[in-house]
Amino acid sequence: MLKRRAFLLGTLTAAVSCQRPGGDEPAAPKMAPATLAGRIADVKAGKVAVLYVGPDALFKRGRVPGAVNVGEAGSSAGLAAIKAAIAKLPPETEVVLYCGCCPVASCPNVRPAGAAVRAARPNNGYVLDLPTRFADDWADKGYPTERG
Repeated sequence: MLKRRAFLLGTLTAAVSCQRPGGDEPAAPKMAPATLAGRIADVKAGKVAVLYVGPDALFKRGRVPGAVNVGEAGSSAGLAAIKAAIAKLPPETEVVLYCGCCPVASCPNVRPAGAAVRAARPNNGYVLDLPTRFADDWADKGYPTERG
């Protein structure tokens, strides 16, 4: 019970710090969680790269299997790291990015990262569609999750 409370408190803190009023849809097309969950073998085979662009604490609590933490896109250093990570990937590799701290439509990390992936991968760059947050839209639905 104590671990669950700590997780919820950390999630709430991250969500409050990430949300901004208003918000725009991410610049890249969205990929449904069920679609990505069905393609975990492609992630493991290197055909799909999953980039996490949110707070470190949430990444450690749970993530899409094979996801790489490239830093928060809300900072200029984080956005530069995301662009560099995308540039290192083969052009045929699909890129799916996500944060999951708050609704994708208002996430300040996903908006700039979505624009970066769309610019670099106009035909194979996506944002994971998490309308609420990672815990609700991925982990609680039973999709594969790595922890630690």
